[in-house]
Amino acid sequence: MKQNWELEELIEHFTVIPEEMRLLKNKYGGIRLGFVVLLKFFQYQDRFPKAKNEINPQVIDYIHLI
Repeated sequence: MKQNWELEELIEHFTVIPEEMRLLKNKYGGIRLGFVVLLKFFQYQDRFPKAKNEINPQVIDYIHLI
């Protein structure tokens, strides 16, 4: 995964769309954040991460804000 992201790139690749929001209605707190991070990582990389250090903290921070 990329190390440095522009805001426009984060918006393009990691914003939760309305259809995905329906998947989140019964998830809360860290479970919700983890679910979205894994979902968006999979959509971007076509695979799940093998280790948590594969996920850029900048991406997690962005997802946490939305």
